Amino acid sequence: MVASRCARRRRGTTVVEFAVVAPVVLLLIFGEIVGGLGIARYQEVAHLARDCARYASTHGGNYQRDGIAEQTGVPAVGSSSDLSSFLARRAALLDPRRITVSVAWTGPSGVTPANMPTYDDTDPNLVPPGQNVVYNRVIVTLSYEWFPEAFLVGPITLTSRSEMPMSY
Repeated sequence: MVASRCARRRRGTTVVEFAVVAPVVLLLIFGEIVGGLGIARYQEVAHLARDCARYASTHGGNYQRDGIAEQTGVPAVGSSSDLSSFLARRAALLDPRRITVSVAWTGPSGVTPANMPTYDDTDPNLVPPGQNVVYNRVIVTLSYEWFPEAFLVGPITLTSRSEMPMSY
């Protein structure tokens, strides 16, 4: 008899507990999904920055001067717009319209226009297309404006920078 009275007083407590706990659990699960999508997008941005830096380091400098661009039909990289066209074909998870890319070349330390060495094919300091300055590294900065799927916050800018030595 005592057990049946306790059971009657606790009727509906499971529904009330579920009503309190379910929204919190669902919010946490949804937050983890959106966070995972953000991490996947950032990884894609970092991968594309490395890929663009590699492409710019192998398709600049001597690549155009030696006539390989004409032989292969693959243009040399001389500006950010050249990398943007390369990037548009590679962006799998990202909207190419929201990607901005910038490319810069840096020279070796201590080299100024006054003491610039003469250009030599064997010199590791290579020249980007159309410029008369010796450079040996390419720096690519890629930014992506991500709108989280939760729509609770505004756009988040994901940025990655990659630097590589000129390879050709």
